[in-house]
Amino acid sequence: MRREPPLRATRPDAPQRSVLRAERHFDPAVGTRAPRVETGQGRAADHIAAPRRPRRRLARGIRALPLLLSLALGIWALSTNPFAQPFLSASEAEVRRALDMALAQTLTPDRLAQEIGAALEAEDLDRIDMLLPVAARVGVSPDVEQAELIAALREEKDSVWGKVEACGICAADIANCPSLQMLAYCGIPLELTPIGDLNALRRAGGDYFSGADVDEVEVTLAAVGLAATGTLALTGGTSATVKAGATALRMGRRLRTLTPSFLDELARLADPAMLRRLVSGAGEAADTARLARAETVAGDVSRVVRNSSMTDGVLLLRHVDSAEDAARLARVSDVAGSETRGVMEVLGKSRTFRTLVRLSDHAIATAALLWLAFAQALTALGGWLGTRMLRPAARGVAAHLER
Repeated sequence: MRREPPLRATRPDAPQRSVLRAERHFDPAVGTRAPRVETGQGRAADHIAAPRRPRRRLARGIRALPLLLSLALGIWALSTNPFAQPFLSASEAEVRRALDMALAQTLTPDRLAQEIGAALEAEDLDRIDMLLPVAARVGVSPDVEQAELIAALREEKDSVWGKVEACGICAADIANCPSLQMLAYCGIPLELTPIGDLNALRRAGGDYFSGADVDEVEVTLAAVGLAATGTLALTGGTSATVKAGATALRMGRRLRTLTPSFLDELARLADPAMLRRLVSGAGEAADTARLARAETVAGDVSRVVRNSSMTDGVLLLRHVDSAEDAARLARVSDVAGSETRGVMEVLGKSRTFRTLVRLSDHAIATAALLWLAFAQALTALGGWLGTRMLRPAARGVAAHLER
């Protein structure tokens, strides 16, 4: 009889489970990592995963390239000191565009109506005549009602007997002239002649003999005007410029349009003692330098007068606080011309003088590079922080969906 082998109990194979990455090469008995058994599938996985690290590094380098380039260009631009002289002198075309833009923003139709209404109430025809050309420059005009009121006021002010009386007053003393129009017609032509300078010296002599204070600045300017008149035939245009500038300054002193700071500078630049030393031949180099600077100031004032008018030039001196301000005002008058006084009155001194300078292209480019580098660094930091903060949430959502 055939005997069968005894039955043996067999156990089913253990169910397969996923192996964690940390357990793949770890031997629990030894406590160290077991040697890795290479299989065909493992070698294929390593072959696929091996190129990923260089690709990641290349991708990170490409992402960081714009930031590095912006930083490099910004550092190079800063090394050239672009902010040592950030503002440059603007050209006449740039000044004209800046003035027109500022006037269009400031002198709106409502602002013009308000200004003309106040001038009509005060019967100030001079201010109306100053505002209308500036308004026409930016395409603004008064309404029909105000235009009729302006015409009526002009007809009232233009009476013959009133003009004759005002002209006599202006010829005697420009300080008592009732209107700028009469000042231009009757006062200034006389002041531009040697008679005006002699009249100023006559007033100074009367003050001296009566014991009153003598205006030394007016005396000096009158002496300069007489000297320039005497040498006009020999030197031509230079003396004519000095004569016009000295006359405008003397009239500004008489009309009290000179600011205290500018008056002090004029007193330092030219005084009777300096003129006596120069005439006697005992003047020093400092006296010659002061006289040259005084002639430069007179030349700038003469430019303002030539570009606008003698009346406007004298009144514009109230915006001049130094010799540098006189030079800036001369540059503005080169662009604004006869509308210089209106531009200064509408925009103000500071805003008008700001149109004479512009920010250099080098400084603008450097500031743009620094801003770009900062924005790129901030964006990169925000992306890195967002990834780190959102990754746990994304994993949680993925695990929840797998269930």
